[in-house]
Amino acid sequence: MKPAPRVLIVEDERALALAFAAAVRRSGAASDLAPTAAQARRRLLGGETYDALVIDIGLPDGNGLDFLAELPESVRRPTLVVTAHGQIENTIAARKLGVRAFFTKPLDFDAFAEALASILAARGPGGGAEFGEDGEGGPVPRSVEAGFVGAAPAMRQVFRQIARACACVEPVLIRGETGSGKSLAAELVHQHGPASAGPLETVPGAAAGLAELERALEAARGGTLVVEDVGALGPQLQAALVHRLGAGFPACPRLVATVAGGLEELLDAGGFRSDLFYRLHAVEIHLPPLRARKEDLPALLDRFAREFDPGRGVRFSAPVLERLVAHDWPGNLRELRNTVLHSLDAACGGRVVEARHLPRSLAGPGDGSPGECPDTPTERDDDLAAALRRWLDARLGRGRTPSYRELSEELERALLGGLMPRYGGKLARLAKELGANRATLRRRLRKNR
Repeated sequence: MKPAPRVLIVEDERALALAFAAAVRRSGAASDLAPTAAQARRRLLGGETYDALVIDIGLPDGNGLDFLAELPESVRRPTLVVTAHGQIENTIAARKLGVRAFFTKPLDFDAFAEALASILAARGPGGGAEFGEDGEGGPVPRSVEAGFVGAAPAMRQVFRQIARACACVEPVLIRGETGSGKSLAAELVHQHGPASAGPLETVPGAAAGLAELERALEAARGGTLVVEDVGALGPQLQAALVHRLGAGFPACPRLVATVAGGLEELLDAGGFRSDLFYRLHAVEIHLPPLRARKEDLPALLDRFAREFDPGRGVRFSAPVLERLVAHDWPGNLRELRNTVLHSLDAACGGRVVEARHLPRSLAGPGDGSPGECPDTPTERDDDLAAALRRWLDARLGRGRTPSYRELSEELERALLGGLMPRYGGKLARLAKELGANRATLRRRLRKNR
């Protein structure tokens, strides 16, 4: 008789671990609990066998995806991943590891049970399967990824679509309103896709000529060509693009096209070639407007604030959050990003953004004026020495006195968090331009993750 399947649940939150165990039991399987990556590793490497893994990303002793990546292939099993925060970077990493489904908290236990049943029905080793349709996804202080954070239902499908686009070399069409992050999504597809080793070139569909398009196609060979507002391409440029696409990758670079409106109307009116239209529909990413994902505003505000000023520890007051949630955000992420930048500047280095610091378009009648920021470095709140004193006062006044090593590691984490976005998230570029050892930086980044 075939033994009952077994599932290893790697989750430190006791109540949630027991809820997973109950769901596993209802599926007809047995389960073991491991609250840390170290305990799970001992079980897996100690000879115990499992048919599936359930792993929380936020473990007390490390990142759940790092733990999964470090497991030998011989003990890795089909995996369901759980996280408290939707993060596009985690979604992409999970897909590359063959994770079956990616769930955000609070959990949809019906979808979880369905994904688990699918795994157990095909019992066997190995985890290299596609994301299930119920998989969900969704913090990294890099501008290109800042808009793809949060757990709003409108973004879950986006995370899956981007992860799929990163796993193939087919053309990608990115749809979304102005300012919704189409260019950022295109960069993500390039950075995490199979053409990431090659160059990234961008041409504006409305302003490109044939010579410029041909130059961009050659310059992006082996990499990615982003055509912005592809619906504005003229007939000659559309024909040139179709001709080059026929050569396939890498003779033709990976094509990523963006569009704010619909191409279907242009197609019906004869303004867009049908062969190019259907080639672009190989993989699609639909970006929702910001007004459709307002529950992500706190996470987005925090991400943008840390991007602009990593060590400042800014928070937004309750009246500010109420004002921002009530706004319709016609400019989407671009408008939000500029709002955060304006507010941080208006707060003159302070750690709390109040309603009076918001741009005039969001200000209310009783908000007043933020006033002038002091000009002298010794008086400025954001002067490095003053900021360091405030930080030390806070860190040394929390009860347990941290060690010097803990303080220096925290400072280095903030420094690296501020430097990486300035060099496009490229460690090699940062190391070269600042004269640092790349291996040392990589080790410290991993340590301070």
